[in-house]
Amino acid sequence: MEIIDRGLGWLGRVLLTAGLIVGVVIPPMLLKLINQLYRQHQLTAWQITLAGVYLLIFVILALAATALMRHYTGNYQSENLQYHDWQIIGMAYLTILIFEGGFQFINQLLYHQNQTQNNAAIKNLMAGSPLSLWLMALSAVFLTPIVEELVFRGVLTNLFFQQEWLKVGLSGIVFGSLHSSSTLPSFLIYVTMGLVLAIVYRLTRKIRAAIALHFVINSLAITIMLLH
Repeated sequence: MEIIDRGLGWLGRVLLTAGLIVGVVIPPMLLKLINQLYRQHQLTAWQITLAGVYLLIFVILALAATALMRHYTGNYQSENLQYHDWQIIGMAYLTILIFEGGFQFINQLLYHQNQTQNNAAIKNLMAGSPLSLWLMALSAVFLTPIVEELVFRGVLTNLFFQQEWLKVGLSGIVFGSLHSSSTLPSFLIYVTMGLVLAIVYRLTRKIRAAIALHFVINSLAITIMLLH
């Protein structure tokens, strides 16, 4: 999967990618605003409006990232996942669980934290209001895997660098940096997750594979949060 030069310079690619990344961090800010309105007993209409904007941002980001990815790969058709792809996804998920467990053990041992700062922030958002709870659960399981994989794998690994290890490394580091972390082990949890997701995408050449893996990761995480 080689980068196809479509006439957009390096600076242009950086600016477009930065715009997508900024878009990714906007939805959590909207949830905070919804929670603030809920605590102040503001009009429900404003909360519903913000919820609509929240969902619209995901749609816009998905469409923009898909267009940019297809523009640079020249691939306008999505292939279905085959048995071999699911094997890769399964092995990747097991790898993530092993590394996450190891880093979480170190985090607990050295910093006495039983969860990452990112997970704590998600819990706080979900606890802020009933609307935020449902929006976060819906987006984390269904929308976030699509958008984040399109941006961090579909765009980042196709618009920059020729070497595969640099593509994967860039994707993992940027992905990890955008997840809240207060310690090095918790930061490494998300970097490793980003690296594995990028490897899955580059191995299968199918963005659907990375989305499927991300869906499994987030589904389990959200389920655990809701049960607790």
